[in-house]
Amino acid sequence: MAKAECISCKQEISPVETCVKFKCPECDEVLYRCQKCRTFGHLYTCKCGFTGP
Repeated sequence: MAKAECISCKQEISPVETCVKFKCPECDEVLYRCQKCRTFGHLYTCKCGFTGP
C-alpha cells in the first residue's frame, strides 16, 4: 500500500489517522489532507499549481 502524505503539511498519514482523500479540481490528481490541516483550513498547492483552502 502506498504511503499517504498530507498535501498541506507534508506529514505521512498513518493508517489509523482520520484524513480526507479527494481529487484536485484542475488536474484530477488524488490528494490527501490530514484532519488537523483540514480543521484549521491550511492552504494546499497541487503539483499543477492549483491552490485551495
